[in-house]
Amino acid sequence: MIAGSSTHHRPTLLVDPIDHLLVDLATGRHLTGDTVHADELAGEHDLDSTQADDVLQAAWCLGLVSRPSARSAVITWTPEVSQVQLHRLARAMVAAVGTVTTRDPYGVAVIDGEEARLGAAELFELETPCDVDLFLELARALLSRRSIAVVDELVSPLSILFSRVALEVHGVRLAATDAVRAEIVRGLVLSLMDGRVDDFRDLVADYVVAMSID
Repeated sequence: MIAGSSTHHRPTLLVDPIDHLLVDLATGRHLTGDTVHADELAGEHDLDSTQADDVLQAAWCLGLVSRPSARSAVITWTPEVSQVQLHRLARAMVAAVGTVTTRDPYGVAVIDGEEARLGAAELFELETPCDVDLFLELARALLSRRSIAVVDELVSPLSILFSRVALEVHGVRLAATDAVRAEIVRGLVLSLMDGRVDDFRDLVADYVVAMSID
């Protein structure tokens, strides 16, 4: 927090309708090749018809399902899709940090995590590995004022699809251990605090490799 300030902001609990489908994917309720119907989504998650249709459309845009037809779509998501999304997020973070200094209020927000958005991962008690949690918190803080679309499209879904439940259900083994990944993220925080942009970029690349599927 900025020195001399004692104001604390509670993160907002906000669940987008698509988060329900993301949770279904994470928990294995829907698997690759399954057909998802808008009416079923509406009935199971207390959505109206328009919201259910919007979920399928948004899921298609995110690469989670086939192009919706007749108010239904086929699940195309695999863990590899989340890897691609992580690469996109990493590039966006590096681009954002190019303009951050230790005196930039965005930099302070990154360290504090005050603006973290709570979503379905928290609401449905999906535990996310600590390193993933902090990495995504950094991403939220860096990007929320610059590109809220990236936060909505990448940060929030990844918090669900990289939850421990999702990794276990889908048999995903990450290349590096929790301890190794946590050390990389700690390095990210320190490099940002010190204004070492080149080190930040290199560590983001290391983290993406550490998060690859073994």
